[in-house]
Amino acid sequence: MRNKFTAMVNIGGLAVSLASFLIILLYLNFELSYDRWDPSLKNVYRVSQQTENNYANNPAPAPLAPLLADHLPEVKAYTRIIPSGNHELLISYNNTKIYQKDILMADSGFLDVFPYKLLAGNATNAFREPSSALITREVSEKLFGKTDPIGKIIKVYNQLPFTVTGIIAAPATPSHISAAIILRDPFMAQNSGWSNISYISYIRLREPVTNASLEEKINRTFYDHHLKTGTESYEAYVKAGHAPSLMTDVVPDIHNHPRFGNSPFKTTLILFGLAGLLLLSGALNSSNLSLVKTLKRSREAGVRKVMGSSRTQILLQFMLEVSIQCGISLLLALGLSLLLLPLFNQVFGLSLSFSFSGQLYSYTMIAQCAAALIAIILISGLYPAIVFARQGAVNVMKGHFSTGTTGKRFSHSLIVAQFTVSVFFIVSVLVMAHQMNFMKHRDIGFNPAQVLQIEAMQPTRENNFEQTRAKLLRIPGVQLVSKTTAVPGSEVDTSFHTFHYAGSSRMFSSVRVSTDFFATLGISVLTGRMFSDAHPEDQNNTAVINESAAKSLGVNDPVGSQISYASCDSVPYQIVGVVKDFQVQGFDSYVRPTLYSISNAHCTYQSGGALLVKVNTANLDKTLAAITQLWDTVEPGFPLRYSFLDDNFQQLFSSYTRVQYIIHVFTVISVFISVMGLLALTVYMTEQRTREIGIRKVLGASVGGIVALLSKDFLRLVILSVLIATPVAWYLLERWLRDFAYRVQISWYLFAVAGVGALLIAFATVGLQAFRAARANPAHSLKAE
Repeated sequence: MRNKFTAMVNIGGLAVSLASFLIILLYLNFELSYDRWDPSLKNVYRVSQQTENNYANNPAPAPLAPLLADHLPEVKAYTRIIPSGNHELLISYNNTKIYQKDILMADSGFLDVFPYKLLAGNATNAFREPSSALITREVSEKLFGKTDPIGKIIKVYNQLPFTVTGIIAAPATPSHISAAIILRDPFMAQNSGWSNISYISYIRLREPVTNASLEEKINRTFYDHHLKTGTESYEAYVKAGHAPSLMTDVVPDIHNHPRFGNSPFKTTLILFGLAGLLLLSGALNSSNLSLVKTLKRSREAGVRKVMGSSRTQILLQFMLEVSIQCGISLLLALGLSLLLLPLFNQVFGLSLSFSFSGQLYSYTMIAQCAAALIAIILISGLYPAIVFARQGAVNVMKGHFSTGTTGKRFSHSLIVAQFTVSVFFIVSVLVMAHQMNFMKHRDIGFNPAQVLQIEAMQPTRENNFEQTRAKLLRIPGVQLVSKTTAVPGSEVDTSFHTFHYAGSSRMFSSVRVSTDFFATLGISVLTGRMFSDAHPEDQNNTAVINESAAKSLGVNDPVGSQISYASCDSVPYQIVGVVKDFQVQGFDSYVRPTLYSISNAHCTYQSGGALLVKVNTANLDKTLAAITQLWDTVEPGFPLRYSFLDDNFQQLFSSYTRVQYIIHVFTVISVFISVMGLLALTVYMTEQRTREIGIRKVLGASVGGIVALLSKDFLRLVILSVLIATPVAWYLLERWLRDFAYRVQISWYLFAVAGVGALLIAFATVGLQAFRAARANPAHSLKAE
């Protein structure tokens, strides 16, 4: 029965750790498969221009890609796109209307650069005609059902017509470009000036090259055919201190290894590393239990040697048993993975599966599973098998079997390794919980509660805003109405603009708002005043800045001074107020120095964003119903789309919450494996010392003394584990916290809590078994003597 318990612990621990590893391995392969759906994509490069404005969406001037194609023979094709991303557009066909995300506006060269396969339509000319549209099968079924969509006309926002010319097949692997609908841009001709940086540009080369060589050529071409005004050579231009501004990313590297911007691959690697640690913990646990099993089967080894078995035969037999045991664990892990994968998909918003028929890298996955199995077999069984096979037949037949000092040290080192992993996970959970709690309760500078974010068309946000605002304020329960081009918690324009102030230049973000914006969000004024309807000059000639911008200006009180866009410094703003910093993005970004203004008639045009409506939640259902009814008259044919600002802001924490959730699960599994392994080892050790315990009790030893005797060695090992895990955990968690602009400091008491927790878990595990052994009747244990 005890052997069955040991086997269950061994197989169960391995199965759980393997299941966790397989799911994360599947996720890693998914992330690595980005933009591998066509081999020719290694010839496609994104061309971006990095400027002092520090744009985060990698744009380039609209004429750049055609310029490179005209002057570089290596360039085979080019395209320019504007992706909608998660922003949903209203798409209609007759009376059928849907809101759809992942819509691209592109020029005629899109299919020449990105070789999407067409399920219907002719790839040669499907995107040549103006106002053409390519849609996925899913979108086709939403709009047209089972009928043929080719030749039918869809409209964007009930206004812009596009003719469906093809149905594109979904790529075999994920792509950094998500395309549900691809529209031929009808405004490309009039938007092709060098000042237009709305497009993301791609070029297809005839042969792949390194980024360095390509960047040297495109920067030289850009200078020679656009920037150059005199006779100065490109070399002299660079030596004069002008840094090359164009950079490239080969498409298969964009998702995981972009040259500019953030990548989710770091999170993927963290999860994979933690899953690998968990698998190692399971394998070490198996090795320790296998070593225990060799002690129990010592006479069997002696008998086999007496009967003529060689050391090699005994070793191979033991390894075969371990292999079968690990194989069973793998089968159980696969079954457990199938059960847990839907939950993982739900947490991460994915659709992973073990359906190899639909995966490009099925053989890679199989090879990885085989490699993991072989590694586990070697870690679990090789050393115990050697110990099992090398014992002398005479000694073991006399009952003098022992692993010796080396074997004992090996067993203890495995316990230390297991608990080191467990302590690391416990500390990680505590630090992450501390950081998440800090982010959730830190003052974000505004009050998002009871604020609705309403998606509105540009005419509503611009020309008709005051009329819409007046109508909304007449609804009972509506307290304030405002608008902004940068909604907290949503995707915002992170570009900087150059401003002139007191003879010097400053880089600030620029946001357009309405007069009640700060009041709607409860943002406090530090000095001066907010915008007000009582001050008509606020519409065009005044600005409010945040405290980060005020600090950047380097003056005690900037109220009353003037600031202007660098592009039109003859028309300055007067600063009338400084507001408290508030968080527009997540806590991984610092609050940007920002200038707020009202009118678009002043120098630069900014659009986008949404309406913000402060409501009283006492009769929220009635208020929302009234707003919905009103919206049918404000934007006929456009259903009301709203969300609560506090819910949107919480979404900024979602990626960190997901990682925290996974690590919680890993911690529970790691502690469980360590406890089960320690328990099995404790059972064996108490069995070996049964007679010793009986003699000590006869001589007057107390139960507490015996418990202490049996527990102290294991507790020393756990203390050693805490000492090893502490500096490693501190170093790695410090690196993780660097991603946050606003973060906690790692306190010593978190390590103390983790260490005490590990000691209590170990003591409870060992102490319970030791207590049972100490309470046993010594007459039974000494009877055999």
